Amino acid sequence: MRSRLRWLLMASLFSLIAAALGWWWHTPHGPWLVHQEPLAGQRICAVGDGGWGNAPSMAVGQALVHLECDQVRYLGDLVYPDGITSADDPLLESRFLTPMKPAMDAGIPFYLVLGNHDWKGSGEAWLEVARRYPQVHFPHFYYFEQWPDACAFSLETTWFEKWYYFRRQGSWLEQAKETARQHGCRFSLGFAHHPMFSTGSHGDAGEMINLSLKPKLLGHLDLLVGGHDHVLSDEGEYQGTRQLISGAASINNDLGPPSEQQRFTRATHGLATIDLQDDNGTMQAEYRFYSVLGNPQDPLITLLWQGTQQGKGIR
Repeated sequence: MRSRLRWLLMASLFSLIAAALGWWWHTPHGPWLVHQEPLAGQRICAVGDGGWGNAPSMAVGQALVHLECDQVRYLGDLVYPDGITSADDPLLESRFLTPMKPAMDAGIPFYLVLGNHDWKGSGEAWLEVARRYPQVHFPHFYYFEQWPDACAFSLETTWFEKWYYFRRQGSWLEQAKETARQHGCRFSLGFAHHPMFSTGSHGDAGEMINLSLKPKLLGHLDLLVGGHDHVLSDEGEYQGTRQLISGAASINNDLGPPSEQQRFTRATHGLATIDLQDDNGTMQAEYRFYSVLGNPQDPLITLLWQGTQQGKGIR
């Protein structure tokens, strides 16, 4: 009897451990969004860290309309300082919806990734925000998109940067990359909050991103766009992957020492645009950095830097 009881207790213990490990290691795979129209000919506008709802963020919201963006990639830190607690949180209105209202009213879709400040509140609340507002696209904390001519990976980097949010996002990324190869992705993009490299004062990505995520991105994608550092920056090319930073939609940081690869960095409010072009089957991105200053209703938009990146798809 005691032997049987001991066996039952041990079996129950192993079941609990297995369940706990299953919760810790298993993550539902991110959704795959399929777009019917080519990405070539569209203008992507990348903004980040606009979550104070201040005058600069209002000006950036207007600039999205003036620059005729076809879609907006919002690179995290959507609401400062501690995110939102629910989709009914009043900070959602004042620090996200109101600054971005001109672009939303113009019918421009927003695709989100979350930042480290968003995770100080409820990350899950943003899933409900996306369900309530048709212009806001956030189907999961990370997700894959496929166009007839391109592909994109929207990543959740805070889970790597903060050990207590670690998940098996890496295995999903490898599977998504393989699918992209099979479907003929000719230009590949990555969108994330934390940049892999940065000459802003926050510096390069942390240890867990370096170990678990960076090797899966550098040398595999054409263009990687991040925020987090409150600057505009062309960090140059690493193993064939160009790193851009657009995290200056509401506040600015100091600059750190420049790197050898860095091509441009400016601590000013603004955003980046990316225009994809198809030249007889060869994909190319033209990217530009703009400062956005002055009157939020009629901002001064100034081109600061521009460059190109050739598409090689998924390597």
